[in-house]
Amino acid sequence: MKRSIIFGAESVARGLGRLEPRHVLAYLVIAFLAWRIVCHGLSALLAPHDPRAALVFDAADPTTLIQLAQRELAPNDDRRAERARSIAARLLAVDPLAPGALSLYGKAVAQLGDAERAERILRLAAAHLPIDLVAHAWLYDSALANGRLLEALDELDTLLRARPSLAQQLAPSLQAMLSSGAAVEDRFFRQLAAAPPWRAVIVAELAPLIKDPNVMLRLFGRLQTSKARPSDAEMSVLLARLLRDGLYDEAYAAWLAHLPQERLAQLGLLYNERFQYPVSNLPFDWTFAPTSGATIAVAEEEGRKTLSVEFYGARVAFSNVAHMLMLAPGRYAFSGAARTDDLDNELGLRWRIYCAANTSQTLATTRLLKKTTPLRAFRVEFTVPSEGCDAQWLKLEIPVRIASDADVSGSADYVNLAVESLASASRSSNSAGAIVHDRK
Repeated sequence: MKRSIIFGAESVARGLGRLEPRHVLAYLVIAFLAWRIVCHGLSALLAPHDPRAALVFDAADPTTLIQLAQRELAPNDDRRAERARSIAARLLAVDPLAPGALSLYGKAVAQLGDAERAERILRLAAAHLPIDLVAHAWLYDSALANGRLLEALDELDTLLRARPSLAQQLAPSLQAMLSSGAAVEDRFFRQLAAAPPWRAVIVAELAPLIKDPNVMLRLFGRLQTSKARPSDAEMSVLLARLLRDGLYDEAYAAWLAHLPQERLAQLGLLYNERFQYPVSNLPFDWTFAPTSGATIAVAEEEGRKTLSVEFYGARVAFSNVAHMLMLAPGRYAFSGAARTDDLDNELGLRWRIYCAANTSQTLATTRLLKKTTPLRAFRVEFTVPSEGCDAQWLKLEIPVRIASDADVSGSADYVNLAVESLASASRSSNSAGAIVHDRK
C-alpha cells in the first residue's frame, strides 16, 4: 500500500515536470479555486448550526459573521454585546455594504448603552437599505418609547410593506397609539386611505384588539368617503367586532354606509331576498360559510334565482346559510318555496329564526324537509319580543342532536324567500324601509 502511494506521487510529479510553466500555473489556480469552493460550501453548511466552526473554513463569509453577531446579541449581557459589536465591525471591514451589517453594529452599540450613537447608526442603516427590518424595527421601538408616535406610524408602514406578516406582532402597539389622540388617528387614516398592501391584514388584526370600537367606526366612516373604500372583507372584520360587542345598531349603520347608494331604497326586511345582488357574505346580507361536506350556490332557473344546497354524504352539522335581520318588536311572517331531491338525513333541513343575543331564544322554525318533495310553498309566523332581541338570525340548518344526525346526502332548493310585517311595528321605520332600534 505504501509503495503504491509513493509510486502514485512520483507519477504525478513526473507528469507535472513535463508540463509547461503556464500549464502548471493554470492547474494551481484551478486547485485553489476548487479549494475555495469547498471551503465556502462547508462554511455555508455549518453557518446555521455552528457559525464559529464555519469561520474556520471561511473567516470572511458575511452570512456567517451576521449569524454569529445575532447570536451574541443576548439581552442584559454586556460582554456578549461587545463581542457582537466586534464581529459586526469585522464584517463591515470585510464588506461595508453587507445587508444588515450596519444595523447589527448599531443594535450592539445600543445594548452597550450608547442610545444616541446607536440611533444615528441605525438611521444611517435604514437610509442605506430601506428594507433593513432590523434597523426599522429598532427605530419603531425607539419612536414608541420616546413618544414620537407619528414617526412610529411611518416606521410601521415601512415594516408592513416589507413583511405584512408582522401585523400580528405590531397590532397591540398600534391600538395603544390610536388611543393617544386625534393626531395619530388622523395620520393612520391617511395611511389607510392610500390603500397600502398591508391594509387588510392590519385591519383584521386590529379590530378584535382595539379597546374603543368608536375608533374603528370613525376610521371606516372616513374611508367610506375616500377613493379607497373598504372592501367587503374589511367590512366583515369591522362588523364581526361590533356584533361581538352586541352593538347591533352600530353594525347595521356601518353596513348601510357601505352599501351602494342605489340599493338603499330597496332594503326591505330581508335584504337581497331574491338574490338579485351578488352575495357579499356580510351579516346583513346572505352569508354562505364554506364546508367540505356541501356546496352552497345561487343558480338561475326559469328567470328566478334559486338557493341550492347539495350534500355529498358526509357528516355535516349544517348551519352554513345565514342572514341577520333587524326587525323591531312585532308580528312577522317568513315565507318561500322549497323542494328536495333524495335528501337523506335522519331529521331533515329547516329554517330557524332566533334572537342574536340569545341563540336559544327561537322565534320560529319551518317544517323539516327530507327525501324527495316537489316545489312547495311554506310560511311561518313569529313575534319579535320587545326586549332582548334587537337583532335576529335567519339560518338554514340541520337540528343535530347526536353525531349521526349530521349524516346527510342529496339536495334542497329554495326560492321566493321573504319576510313581511303582519302588524304595525311598535317602533318607527327609517326612510329606506329597514327598522332601526332606539337605544335605552
